[in-house]
Amino acid sequence: MNPSFSLISCFLFLLLLLLLFNAGGVNGTDITNETCTKAADSDPNLNYNFCLSSLQSNPKSLTSDLQGLGVISMELCLSNGTNINSHIGKLLEGQIIEVNPSAIKYLKDCLELYTDAIYDTQDAIKAFEANDYSSANIKMSSVMDASTNCEDGFKEEGHNLVSPLEKENSDFFQLTAISLAITNLVNHPFDFILSM
Repeated sequence: MNPSFSLISCFLFLLLLLLLFNAGGVNGTDITNETCTKAADSDPNLNYNFCLSSLQSNPKSLTSDLQGLGVISMELCLSNGTNINSHIGKLLEGQIIEVNPSAIKYLKDCLELYTDAIYDTQDAIKAFEANDYSSANIKMSSVMDASTNCEDGFKEEGHNLVSPLEKENSDFFQLTAISLAITNLVNHPFDFILSM
């Protein structure tokens, strides 16, 4: 056996043990904090406190690794998108508030956008769980567009309507930004581990 090969193998084995030992000593709260710090640092539109409270709203986050947090974040997007879709339906039916008649067209557009976003989020979760991070990233980027396109519709054609979905769109955007950031972190795990 070549002595330099043996030395390199020994070094890599020790490095792997060190990384596993350090990663094993980190609890879910630390991983969630570190993940949200990294996510907020990578995207100026992402709010650290929103990230932390969103991920911690799922009790599984306390025992999750980075991969688990990715699934949790996408499941939050799915749940939130489904709730927004339902909320839009109620707005269109006049069950919540009376909506400006000029806004009806844009609400219908938003309903379609969020319906598509729900399906795309389901596809993103499947891709993420299959370790196909590129496809998950593409799908979640498309999902993120639902909130911005929905919000932009109300400002279209000089109507400059007040969006009845401003908070919902903002929260959904944040959730998708969290998912995208985690997907990028999972896709580059060595960078994440070194920062811990």
